[in-house]
Amino acid sequence: MTTRRSTLMRIPNTVLALACTTPWSESMTRDGDGRLFFDFDPNLFQYLLNQLRDWSSSHKVFDLPKDRFERERLRSLCIKLNFDSSFIDGIYRHEKFSKICGHVILDDKGLLARHAGTYRYAECRGMNVYSSGINRIALTLKHQAMDKYNTFIGIVWSGSPMQESSFELPTAYGWTGQKQVYLKGIPSAIQCYGGYDSDMCTNDKVDLILNCQLGLISLFNHRTRKNYEIEVDIIEGCPLPWQLHINLYGPDDRVKISNPP
Repeated sequence: MTTRRSTLMRIPNTVLALACTTPWSESMTRDGDGRLFFDFDPNLFQYLLNQLRDWSSSHKVFDLPKDRFERERLRSLCIKLNFDSSFIDGIYRHEKFSKICGHVILDDKGLLARHAGTYRYAECRGMNVYSSGINRIALTLKHQAMDKYNTFIGIVWSGSPMQESSFELPTAYGWTGQKQVYLKGIPSAIQCYGGYDSDMCTNDKVDLILNCQLGLISLFNHRTRKNYEIEVDIIEGCPLPWQLHINLYGPDDRVKISNPP
């Protein structure tokens, strides 16, 4: 396959861009006609080239394959070629809590949500609404003993009413304790849906990833390196735009947002 030099140089400081500049170009592998040669899966490499042809500084992230395996293959290729991980994994967003329902106190200018009552559900929602791109929200969890972990982390349609048991809203999707995953406000009939095991310890740092382009949400635990994924029904389940949706249950349970610099 052939492509323009300008396509390879679309994003600076990648292996593809550097391959077109001196002195890097002098050490690159070439074919019999003197053209640059990259030894990658041609279909996967073609997909990446198409992303570069359509890429603009306002787009920020690549359009990802629907298939999870193909997304991982594309991610591995991008890492090899020194693309910033945000093109695949999404961009960390500035967020804060702005709405509550129930016994919750917001501290630290809305970055910290803290349960202020006895065992009773309480809802917190983020300020932003998400309808495009791949968006990451960094969270730190604090809760009591593992057997009492019951914090819900997920999304809800921005137009849904507030309520204490907000995870039961028909537009709620997310993860909570007891290995439960909620889809359309109902616990999944599949135990440990998507491999989810509720292994969330106090002080764990997790990322909630909202992939609006594919209708997916993911929860990544930095301690365990586990990533859980839910496919969202954006037609009959949770339409766009989405909001960050947290539900606290135990006394003094907390979720804190960590914004990028």
